Amino acid sequence: VLALNFFRIVLFSGVAFGQLSSKPSSLGSTDLKILNIVSNRIKGLDVNRIVDVPTDKVPKSFHHIVSGRDGCIYASSFATNEVFRATHDSQNGWRWARIVSRSAGVDGPTGLVLDDDLLLYVASFGTDQVLRFNAVTGESVDVVINDDEGRLDCPEGLLLLPGRIIVASFLNDRLLSYSPDGVFQEVFAAGRYLDGPQVIVAQMLTNSVLVSSYHRSRVVSLDAATGKKRRLEFGGDELSRPVGLAMAPGDELLCSSHKTNEILRYNASSGAFLGTFAAGHGLWAPTGIAMGSDLVLHVGTFLDGVRRYSYWR
Repeated sequence: VLALNFFRIVLFSGVAFGQLSSKPSSLGSTDLKILNIVSNRIKGLDVNRIVDVPTDKVPKSFHHIVSGRDGCIYASSFATNEVFRATHDSQNGWRWARIVSRSAGVDGPTGLVLDDDLLLYVASFGTDQVLRFNAVTGESVDVVINDDEGRLDCPEGLLLLPGRIIVASFLNDRLLSYSPDGVFQEVFAAGRYLDGPQVIVAQMLTNSVLVSSYHRSRVVSLDAATGKKRRLEFGGDELSRPVGLAMAPGDELLCSSHKTNEILRYNASSGAFLGTFAAGHGLWAPTGIAMGSDLVLHVGTFLDGVRRYSYWR
């Protein structure tokens, strides 16, 4: 066993530095599988492509949802290890495609964000990584963040700020900052006040970053430049297990209250509770939410797919 483990270490080292000279015929099936996994990790993962999906084949459980700069809605399915995209056609309604397949290297996809170059960032909860995919072709681009030092523990929400990628580290109550090419910069924020940070949004009017604390059932406000905690917090008895956040017109913050089956409204600058945006009529266990460019709120649910609500209804 020790000899085999030593051989595997040498094999991994050879792959990493491009010095492997062993012939495939001399390797066992287990070692070939290990070699393939490592090779795919280094080359940029398995081949991934966009596949149209009939509505009745789309998963009913979604985790995070974001509205892309391309006008599309992106949704991660933690349960199936896939990411889907929805586009609206005036004649055919909403059309779905799978943009990240379960063989593309993600393990429990959670947070999503789309940049100006139409690269889709996907947080991989089980591998402590953030992967990038071409949102036009579906091609795997790279593993932009690969935590080898234990700083990142089960990533969730993602936020792009100038010169930064902010990642919510769910299990150790941190927000971590990385450079655009994935180099660790600093612990942006940390403490029990975050307690299960899950979703991050920017609040431009107050130059703040808003973070949902799942276990405390609060939304925490941080200074966008320094990460320092501000005194302002959102939530009281009305909020239980916030899973999704979305900015809305009129300086409003919408927040999904997972355990009470509601979407709640807050003033994004003062934190004042403004009432209920959506509840009842079959809304159950809301998860991620995203405001589309047409001011339609897309709400992921635990078992009922994506529901949609007009903001001006």
